[in-house]
Amino acid sequence: MTLREQLKAALARASELAKALAERDLTDEELEEVATLDGQVKDLRVKIAKADASQKMLKELADTDADAPDDDDEGVPRLKTADRTDRQMARSFGEEFTKSAAYKAFREAHPGGVGQGTPINIGRVKVGTMDDWFARRKATLDTTVARIQPIRMPMVDMVDRQALTILDLISRGQTGGNFEYVQVTEVTRNAAIVAEGALKPVSDMKTTIADAKVYTYADGYDVTNQLLADAPAFASYMNGELAYSLDYVVEDKLLNGTGTGGEPKGLLHTTGVQEVTYTPGSDAMEQVKAIRHAITKVTTLPGGQVTAVLMSPEDDEAWDLLQDTTDRFMGQGPFGSGPATSWGRPRALSQRLAPGTCILGDWRQIALLDREGLSVMAFNQHKDYAQKNMTYVRAELRAAQVIWKPNRLVVVKPAAGGGS
Repeated sequence: MTLREQLKAALARASELAKALAERDLTDEELEEVATLDGQVKDLRVKIAKADASQKMLKELADTDADAPDDDDEGVPRLKTADRTDRQMARSFGEEFTKSAAYKAFREAHPGGVGQGTPINIGRVKVGTMDDWFARRKATLDTTVARIQPIRMPMVDMVDRQALTILDLISRGQTGGNFEYVQVTEVTRNAAIVAEGALKPVSDMKTTIADAKVYTYADGYDVTNQLLADAPAFASYMNGELAYSLDYVVEDKLLNGTGTGGEPKGLLHTTGVQEVTYTPGSDAMEQVKAIRHAITKVTTLPGGQVTAVLMSPEDDEAWDLLQDTTDRFMGQGPFGSGPATSWGRPRALSQRLAPGTCILGDWRQIALLDREGLSVMAFNQHKDYAQKNMTYVRAELRAAQVIWKPNRLVVVKPAAGGGS
């Protein structure tokens, strides 16, 4: 008998003796049997607990081996990672999707491919959290590397730096759902030394109640049924598309969200953000000066910091092409590869900003709070995709965005009627 069967039999015998005791006194043999059963039950329970723990450990070891690709698994060599956690982190989002139970069921149902008109519906698959998404992007300003000042060294800088975006600048966290919060829109510090008996100055803080509502940041792309059925190729394609499509949507809402129709309110529609205007000239020099004025608007606030300057690719080009009176480039020039900065602060790029408009300040005041993580689904019940052997793949991130202190951010833009 197994350990559980032995325990069940011992407990059944103990129950019989309990019933007998309710009707009569137990014999000496039965009393000795009760003592034996007591020790037996305790011993069996200890053994069962140890067996369960061993079974759990064996299952985890088996899962670890299953997670690592075999040497002959579609031509991919076995990952030389330290443990199961490392293997899971080594997976891309595309691999998480193609190794999910939903995708495997789809492959098993269509081992020879998908015929024309065949309905496809791969349900929602969670491929990671928002932290996973950020971790698999490039390094952010949280690292000291991104804060290095542009010091000229007697050597050639061969570091290949990827361009920063708004998603590298903001803070992030988690949320349990929708909530209201106090948004600081303006602070006036009136601290001063006063004579005895005089009225003490009072600092003024203006606030407003803002809503942080969970929003579905989503985008989709079209794939052929053949690509969908090819797990390695589809995983690679999906990883590339996620880097462009979903980043683009989140960035757009962080900046341009209207706050109506279910959209979150973006930075450019938030009350309390400071503003500096300038009159554009023949080059970017007027914008350069305006940005320096804007930096002062932040640094004069208590604890105010400017972590980066966000600008359009067109403005970034105009900065790189700035020349002095002898036609020498003021920046790195065509052969330099050093850090792109604006008054010592990193320059980040956004295609969602109009040329001539820049945003700077403490970008940590904007936060993206994860609610349900990143998920992917695929289906062809969309337009005439089933007839064309096409599938629509949709990626979704459920999160809420907040702007804690809008006055720590400044929009620099051309004055009305000033051109760009």
